[in-house]
Amino acid sequence: MPPSCAPLETADLSALADRQQEWFTTGRGAVSVRRYARVSDFVRAAVRSGNGRDRAALLTLHREAYPLAPAWLTAIAEAAPGAADHRSPSAAMSSVRLLARMTPDHRNGTPRQSDGSVGWSVPGASARVWPDGRVELHSTAGVQLAGRLEGSEWDHFRVAAVADAGLRLLCAPEARHLTTTGEPSGWFRPRDRGQIAAGRERKGGQMYDSSTVARCSCGWSVTAASQLGARESAKRHRREATA
Repeated sequence: MPPSCAPLETADLSALADRQQEWFTTGRGAVSVRRYARVSDFVRAAVRSGNGRDRAALLTLHREAYPLAPAWLTAIAEAAPGAADHRSPSAAMSSVRLLARMTPDHRNGTPRQSDGSVGWSVPGASARVWPDGRVELHSTAGVQLAGRLEGSEWDHFRVAAVADAGLRLLCAPEARHLTTTGEPSGWFRPRDRGQIAAGRERKGGQMYDSSTVARCSCGWSVTAASQLGARESAKRHRREATA
């Protein structure tokens, strides 16, 4: 069945009839959605990879998640690799957790369960990912976004993007702007950067660079002259974004 002209962003999944399958368009490719009602009231959505042929993800969405499904499926389509095979993703779970923007503090480590999964939470929502490609996101209100990513080309960055997109939809308003402040760049040799030595030095001709990056889960980032400056910039961003 050829894709329809209907964009997925404005789709109303609750309007699907029992066993009905429809195709929707995204900026990256086509997404097919089919509603199943024989066992329960839910839809299954298949997201294609970049080549438009391989299935890159299969999602299960219940009625309470219908309003959020179009935005999440669109984000998955944008993150999907160019091709997909039948193997499990190549993403390391600890790396997924560290790369996720929707997390308040990376310094807490990445504790894994006996099944290899890694989970974390933000105000109002939680996430868990498994080595076989399963992704589950839950809100405190009981809404669930769940599915399985298919293909070995799903790497740490792509899986983290999928989890971020779901958590951003489910989390509490105050969690949509989670900022983190990095560490100063530290000591370096001026010649490695094509610079002429000047300022604070130590043995070995090295100089100290105190510039620090602050980031937000919304995508905002800034580089300040010091770690203190980065923290102040992050506070100012949160205050302005939530005003």
